[in-house]
Amino acid sequence: MAPLDKKIKKFLKNSIRIAPKISDKGELAELRTGLVSQYPQTRKDAIKQTIKQMTLGKDVSTLFPDVLKNIATNDIEQKKLVYLYVMNYAEIHPELCILVVNTFVTDAQDPNPLIRCMAIRTMSMIRVDKILEYIETPLRKTLQDDNPYVRKTAVICVAKLFQLNKDLCIELGVLEDLSNALGDTNPMVIANAIASLTEIYNLDESVVPLPTLIQSHFDQFLNALNECTEWARITILTALSEYRAVDSLEAQNIIDRVTAHLQHVNPAVVLATIKVIIKNLGIIDGGQNSDLIMKKISSALVSLMSTPPELQYVALKNIRIILEKYPEILTKELRIFYIKFNDPLYVKLEKVEILIRLVDPSNLKQCTLLLNELKEYSMELEPEFVSRCILGLSQLGIKYSDERFIQKVLDILVELLESGQDSIKDDCCIALCNLLRHCPTNASMSKNVCSLLNAWTSPVTLLQQDSAKCNYIWLMGEYPQHFSTLNDKIDEFVENFSAESTLTQILLLITVVKLHNTLKGSVLQTVLECATHETSEVDVRDMAMIYWRCLSIDDSSALVSQLCNLHAPVINSTIDTFSPEVLEKLLSQLGTISSIYFKPMDDSMRKQLQHQNIIKGKHFDELQSLAKNELESKNNDDILLDFDSESVNQNTSGQNQNNNLLSDLDDLFDFGATSSSNNNQRSETATEDMNKLSLNNTDSSKLNATSLNTDDLLNLF
Repeated sequence: MAPLDKKIKKFLKNSIRIAPKISDKGELAELRTGLVSQYPQTRKDAIKQTIKQMTLGKDVSTLFPDVLKNIATNDIEQKKLVYLYVMNYAEIHPELCILVVNTFVTDAQDPNPLIRCMAIRTMSMIRVDKILEYIETPLRKTLQDDNPYVRKTAVICVAKLFQLNKDLCIELGVLEDLSNALGDTNPMVIANAIASLTEIYNLDESVVPLPTLIQSHFDQFLNALNECTEWARITILTALSEYRAVDSLEAQNIIDRVTAHLQHVNPAVVLATIKVIIKNLGIIDGGQNSDLIMKKISSALVSLMSTPPELQYVALKNIRIILEKYPEILTKELRIFYIKFNDPLYVKLEKVEILIRLVDPSNLKQCTLLLNELKEYSMELEPEFVSRCILGLSQLGIKYSDERFIQKVLDILVELLESGQDSIKDDCCIALCNLLRHCPTNASMSKNVCSLLNAWTSPVTLLQQDSAKCNYIWLMGEYPQHFSTLNDKIDEFVENFSAESTLTQILLLITVVKLHNTLKGSVLQTVLECATHETSEVDVRDMAMIYWRCLSIDDSSALVSQLCNLHAPVINSTIDTFSPEVLEKLLSQLGTISSIYFKPMDDSMRKQLQHQNIIKGKHFDELQSLAKNELESKNNDDILLDFDSESVNQNTSGQNQNNNLLSDLDDLFDFGATSSSNNNQRSETATEDMNKLSLNNTDSSKLNATSLNTDDLLNLF
């Protein structure tokens, strides 16, 4: 009975105990002892260990009172560590943060500028309202500080304060001091002031007149460019790119002042400089001066190709945008963009895009060299790169638009097809069809291409891409006289009609209607029945019904003749281009993420980013109420969320305690095996009931989990 008594006592003890107590022994106790030690070095070492545990993700918030005791010190390193700890755990202990307000205010007046910077920076980053209420005096003093390092830190703190508490920032009037900082004598203060004003302007355009401030201070920006760091130059150049010169003389002055930064080692500075030059290039008078500027931009872009692959990729994306505006800027630098053996795949693909756009159709030698390069690239092992090069061959032939040159491209594609690689047949088929659509009247080319593709025994299984199948079907409908086994190939596609993609089904339907007079058997009837009964695509069914009704009209000879004589339009270019509006926006956003994705930042995207930036400064309770209000405004009754995190935690802990108590009872009375067998029987019974329910219930809407509430679930079972 002794073991049973021990189990009963253990069970009663666990059932009475509500929450486990934290033991004073262990690592936290050692840290607490070190933090209150009488020796300064011991306290400093304990603070370092506390910060180490904090960076590892461990919860050391219980040491908050002990760490605060070490904030009043002359050791700068120790003060930095304490400030870092306070910034991380201030929201957990907001009532204790009021104890360090006097220390912050005192440190903001310390003779050491580093301590003044740390004090104002920490105060602006603590998301506690009680701390922000005391920030007015320290922030105003640091904005007017004699040390430029303190001032440049203070102007950044204004943006942080605006993000945390917009109303307080406006009420204190520090935005006027921030605007006045644009006239500071120190370039770093000017750069940080621009960055802060830009951040505030993105959050709320009505608070700060940023365009007006840039227009009135652009002379100070130009003077500060040569004296600040590279990242500050990017900020200033970005602000200058928003300024529009009054006349050609002012635009020429801006270009002359920023041109020297095209030789900077940082690619971001180079791209920001190019953005400013392009902004003002259209205002100045043309001629030799404009040509000289374009040569300098060309040299700067070429220098970006000696950077690491990741930076090359960004540069190539921006070069592609610039070439759209100025296609002649890099025509003499074709070899710079040739593929290297150690280039990663993403760089290779972008280089091919640039090479196709750089070729001048008036230069036969240049086109021939690139043609040979693409031929060599098409024999590589990377499938995606090979596909892009084969497509580039057809793009080059269409761009040059000469019969002899197109014949060279055709010979290369035929040579690649005869190599026997099945992986390139799709791309070669697409490229050949593009050439035929560019030269539809070339009878010899169409005959050679059709005879070559006619030799394929089973194009349905040989071609894998939907676009390749569509081009093959189009080729049979456009040149049926060159296909000796036309009926067999059409029948093969028709048999596999339901398994094809929507685009392939539509093109097959068009081709069969177009050739219904020449095809043998009831192919047309079969395709129309498949398109109306065996597919779920609305477009395919609608098109089939339209064709069926057109063919069923009594006097439909003219209409059917018109349908059978339709031809695809001639292709003049397969190179993607931007619309003029999108191009202008992308040119104004060079060096940003918009230039990488080719998606300019519009007002809706900017508002979305503003919303995300505002959410960063919210407390978790505020985010809960914000989400709850948003759901209530949508009147979405199907989504049921519990915003009471404390109740959730309590329920979860209670369930865990109940489960532990039940498991102890099972161990105590040996009910474990019985309960597990009962649970298995219950689960099997429930599974059988659900199977019966799913088989017998004809109303599928009742099984929709999103429309079931608790009562419905209980009724089901």
